Amino acid sequence: MKFRRRTDSIGIEIAPLIDIVFILLIFFVVTSTFMNEQALELVLPSSESAAVPSTPNSVEIAISADDEVSINQVLIPHPSLESVKAILASSTVSSEEMPNVVIRADAHARHETVVMALDA
Repeated sequence: MKFRRRTDSIGIEIAPLIDIVFILLIFFVVTSTFMNEQALELVLPSSESAAVPSTPNSVEIAISADDEVSINQVLIPHPSLESVKAILASSTVSSEEMPNVVIRADAHARHETVVMALDA
């Protein structure tokens, strides 16, 4: 029994493969530019500007390195979100304008305390 051999040459088309390689290359180049560096050394900036003049309708929140919170130079014994909200509500002047809130945080204060003051 004699089988017929196929003499058709089977070849791989190179053009679609090159297109796919270029698409993958573009994909990796574009996505690599959006990577965030996680191991950055942060240096907190310092300001040399003059003090901002206090207005009658302003509230100043100061946060020390030991996470002590004071509102308008009144120390809060155990700062929590609820206590800071309550003191801010009682210390704001009843007017139509919202008070200016200035948060002064020490460079070594915990971020959690600063964010708590921002939330209040």
